Amino acid sequence: NGSSNGIDTSYFNPDLISEAQKAALRAELGIQPNDKVFIFVGRLVKDKGINELIAAFDKLSQTDANVKLLLVGRYEPDLDPLYPETLALIESNKAIISAGYQIDVRPYFGIADALVFPSYREGFPNVVMQAGAMRLPCIVSDINGCNEIVIEGQNGYIIPVKNESAIFEAMQKLSTQHALLQDLRGNARELILSRYEQRIVWQAILEEYRKLE
Repeated sequence: NGSSNGIDTSYFNPDLISEAQKAALRAELGIQPNDKVFIFVGRLVKDKGINELIAAFDKLSQTDANVKLLLVGRYEPDLDPLYPETLALIESNKAIISAGYQIDVRPYFGIADALVFPSYREGFPNVVMQAGAMRLPCIVSDINGCNEIVIEGQNGYIIPVKNESAIFEAMQKLSTQHALLQDLRGNARELILSRYEQRIVWQAILEEYRKLE
């Protein structure tokens, strides 16, 4: 199904994150129990679609006081800087939370409702598989890898690249339609287990090698 290594779903398992852990992290980050939390995990750079994501979320937060955007990753100002206006919005919008680089991202997935990953280009993004394994639906751009992991309307939504309006509309849909969000969450982990469980991928590769013997 496109991945060369799959994902260790025994490690990326939402059941490993306790309710106490999640409550403590929410309190630390200032996230309220009724907040809808969108998460981005990765490098905070232009090529990951962060400029469009921040603009779209800023618009969403002006109409919905119960949304949060959680940014998990580091900036690369010397390699691929964000626009000054994007940095200003991250600083000024209290609904945007920058958690910085984290070695273990699972607790952050654990307190989120959906991943937003509007990257311009990818190989085969591990973060989308990780989020799915943690029962998160994913809003992703229509690029290689992302459009293979996400099945439109089943475990998330596929949107055009560099499209602020499409990001906004997809986030608004998930933030306002609770039943839809729960349906997508219910499908997310199972689709990763059935298609990208690491042991299954490794076995398929082994069988290919054996054909060459």
